Amino acid sequence: MRMSVSTWLTGSSPEGLAFTCDTSGNVLHVVHSSIGDTTVGGSLFDCLEPSSQTPCTIFFRAAVANGFARSMPLRLGAHELHCFGFRPDDVVRIVAVAEPRHAASIAEVAAQLSGDDGFRALADEIRRTHSIYDVYEDLARLNNDLVTAQRELARSIGELTRLNDFKNELLGMAAHDLRNPLNASLAFVTFLLEDEASFSDSNRLLLRRLKTSNAFMLRLVEDVLDFSAIESGRVRLHLQDSNLGEVVQSVIDTMRVVAERRRITIHYDVQPDLPILRVDRIKLTQSVQNLVANAVAYSPEGASVFVRITRDERNEVIAVEDHGPGIPADELPQVFEPFTRLSTATQSGERSVGLGMAITKRMVVAHGGTIEVASVEGHGATFTIRLPIPAA
Repeated sequence: MRMSVSTWLTGSSPEGLAFTCDTSGNVLHVVHSSIGDTTVGGSLFDCLEPSSQTPCTIFFRAAVANGFARSMPLRLGAHELHCFGFRPDDVVRIVAVAEPRHAASIAEVAAQLSGDDGFRALADEIRRTHSIYDVYEDLARLNNDLVTAQRELARSIGELTRLNDFKNELLGMAAHDLRNPLNASLAFVTFLLEDEASFSDSNRLLLRRLKTSNAFMLRLVEDVLDFSAIESGRVRLHLQDSNLGEVVQSVIDTMRVVAERRRITIHYDVQPDLPILRVDRIKLTQSVQNLVANAVAYSPEGASVFVRITRDERNEVIAVEDHGPGIPADELPQVFEPFTRLSTATQSGERSVGLGMAITKRMVVAHGGTIEVASVEGHGATFTIRLPIPAA
């Protein structure tokens, strides 16, 4: 609703000016002023503080050339005013306001006071462009907020990286210091069990339990050392031309001894004429052994584990399949995360430290490969490694 002149003049009027200029910037007529200590006259540019001369010149030229323009805040006496200019003919209509939201209202009052439809056209133009400027201002504010958030995020990432490096260093130091006494303890227990006939049944049981616990703790320490080294970037691959079938065969030869104790059969099938790959044999052997050991541990007595090597268009593919309890669907995304323990227990009673699959994935990725798992709960799981075949 447009405000009448009488209501405007008797009410609380916002700070603002409305006046006309010729195209050279000479003030022709002050139509309205609600800033008591500020006047305009003569040349518009002479009324401004020196710091506002250049931005005012840019604003005025834009209004003359384009028909409409809006200025940045200009210093007029003790006030900073936003100017809106409109030139439909040889006269430029200008309103200058402390608050841009009042500009259209002051232009309307000027139109009613002067009967000049040019001020009414200026009011319409201001309303039309206000939404655009509001969007620009919102975008500018959001951009500033984004920059601030990015700086804070970068700071947080830097701090987290520092803490993670410290954690890896601390884990590595602790694990390294634990490895030697654990090795010694395990060796002592193994030595004592070589003469187990000299111990009572209860003492033999205690020694066997002690050996099992020591072996578990030593495996945990070794896994922590491996994981810490991988996370800190200290792992380097020592690549050499290798036959993948031979690498996997060595793993199966080792694991068959463990599998036969529980009457588990490991079936091995390898596609002939596979190309030679450049791999780190030790680390790839460790990765495959983790998968096969996992399959044996989760398989029931008398079951079978299948290990296959094939190739597709771009990769040599190693698949390890078991027929154990499988992995619940909601746990599949966490299988390769460090310190993950599944809700399904191993059939062998072997405890897991939750790092084997995380280490395996990182070693496979270091070779440029991928690893994935497919499982239906109650029907076993299949882990698949894909290693890229070099271009011919």
